[in-house]
Amino acid sequence: MKQILNFLTRLGVSLPIAVITWITALFMMDMSFITSMLTGVVGGILPFYAIKWFQRRSLIKSYGLTKSEFQYIQSNLKEAQQKLSRLQAKQFQIRSISAMRQLNDMIKFSRRIFTIVKKDPKRFYASERFFFYHLDHAVELTEKYTMLVTQPVKNKEVLVSLEDTRQTLHELNRSLEEDLMKVLSNDLDTLRIELDMAKNTIEQK
Repeated sequence: MKQILNFLTRLGVSLPIAVITWITALFMMDMSFITSMLTGVVGGILPFYAIKWFQRRSLIKSYGLTKSEFQYIQSNLKEAQQKLSRLQAKQFQIRSISAMRQLNDMIKFSRRIFTIVKKDPKRFYASERFFFYHLDHAVELTEKYTMLVTQPVKNKEVLVSLEDTRQTLHELNRSLEEDLMKVLSNDLDTLRIELDMAKNTIEQK
């Protein structure tokens, strides 16, 4: 929503400037129609990207991050988005109800962590284990499971591998839940403090 508002702000400023520049170049500077039109376009593009630069700088500053830190986190979020898409693509290839439930939980935890960090990039540092280990592991295990489950031959070795993978997915879900709780730890601490303050106020009254 904020990105849309920022875009509309840039457009609302740059568009009138572009029109004024075009009219000035055409009628007051006696430029040709095409030249004045190009001048107007340039006159609109410059403030558009200047405002965008200031908006981005202000956004990064509000997160308490440096430019390099912000770019690094955004790069990891982009990679995580691709991995989440791979996870979601496997949803309809799993036939086992229990495995499907595990995958749904995995996607739910992963998307929640991703959404929180995207909204507040500084929390990335509390979720590095998720981005650098658990998400990769989840994608690899899920792809391995779907590969095994679609095999026409189900001998003892395949069945054992499927069961082992299901068990590992279950354990991984608990790790993802711990990752989510770690990302939310500051919110939970704040909530506890507010609850304690509220209780003390009620007791005093």
